[in-house]
Amino acid sequence: MSSSSVEYLKSLPAVRERSSAVYALGQSNKLQHFTLNEDKISSVADYVVSLITRDHQELRLVPPHGRWRSYEITVDGVRHDLVQDQVAQWQAQGVDTRECARRTVDLFVVSVLVDAGAGSTWAFQDSLAGRLQRTEGLGLAALRMFQKGAFSSDPTLPCQADALGLSQLTDAKLLEGFQVSPENPLLGAENRAELLRRLAKALEMHEEFFAPPAGCSGPPRPGYLLDHLARVQQTKGTISVNDMWRVIIDGFASVWPASRTQLQGQSLGDVWPCSALPAPHPADRLVPFHKLSQWLTWSLLEVIVRLAGLEVKDTELLTGLPEYRNGGLLVDMGVLTLKHEDCERGLLNPLATAGVPVFDGYDPVIVEWRALTVALLDRVAEAVKLRCCKDGEKVPDMLLARVLEGGTWKAGREIAAKLRPESKDPPINIVSDGTLF
Repeated sequence: MSSSSVEYLKSLPAVRERSSAVYALGQSNKLQHFTLNEDKISSVADYVVSLITRDHQELRLVPPHGRWRSYEITVDGVRHDLVQDQVAQWQAQGVDTRECARRTVDLFVVSVLVDAGAGSTWAFQDSLAGRLQRTEGLGLAALRMFQKGAFSSDPTLPCQADALGLSQLTDAKLLEGFQVSPENPLLGAENRAELLRRLAKALEMHEEFFAPPAGCSGPPRPGYLLDHLARVQQTKGTISVNDMWRVIIDGFASVWPASRTQLQGQSLGDVWPCSALPAPHPADRLVPFHKLSQWLTWSLLEVIVRLAGLEVKDTELLTGLPEYRNGGLLVDMGVLTLKHEDCERGLLNPLATAGVPVFDGYDPVIVEWRALTVALLDRVAEAVKLRCCKDGEKVPDMLLARVLEGGTWKAGREIAAKLRPESKDPPINIVSDGTLF
């Protein structure tokens, strides 16, 4: 596979390889926007281990990073698993195991696609959970809309997302469901609704993944990807993460805005040029991240294993997620330092507040930051493994997913709240269009 080809840039190995090439520039002090201090990685690993010990006692007890975590809430000291509670309700109504898994996939696909950065102002008020912000608020808003049938075309089957129902989703309906108002603004709200309408078209375009299987009827649904995976399983009960990735990266390709980076007439999605990379061909300067696609993959892994009963191998091909909590941790703890001239430029952005620089998602600063984040998360995970798996102790499966959850994402959020208690923003802010972060 050519390193300049569309197929390569859509692959999981390309994410790690291109990000590693950017990291190598940092090791040689050849980055354009950041300086790298590898001596600080150990401090990050120590901090992450302290959170794992505090909240989970052991690394092997940390659940994997995924959308399911947003639905595990504590109210008045009582822990609720909103997904498991919903599945139990379906089962009590006589819904079979496969259909419960399909419905959960429907929910998670929609929930992940609306999970771009919400900003520090927006919040969702729920009768059970109270007031939630950011990813937890977005997840709960999506769940409540899902339960009310907002994404279904069949009033008798509200708890599903299908192509017809999604195609009929209006901006106004999403704004209402997410409680958006002038006093409660959500970044890129209308773009999130458009993403879901484009999801409807993607489902119709790729019936090989999303068409109803034998015994089912109605419009295509995300949940029917489980039936596709069951058909392509390599050995009974086992699939490769590559099988999942093909469905997500090809089946949902048309969801992403056409304005994204293009190559050979194809929109690549979350792929951006990095001018620091020395390469004779422009395509060799492109760095793929596929952050929302990987977030969706991490999230669906848990559904496939817990509810669909399939084993998934090759999960080590997935990378850490290059988003503002993981990346913010690395800046706040001194592993990465934004160069002065770039910081000054970011502070001139009209959206900049409280001394936090702001950049567009396609800005070269953000591209370099995200690539470095991918590479550094591998190194932090390795350092955490060495600290937690001593004396021949078995390394738990999906190590990186546990480090992210236990973990770097939580550490990024906690240190941001400590350093910037009013906004809890990361040390660098990204202008969210509702489709990237």
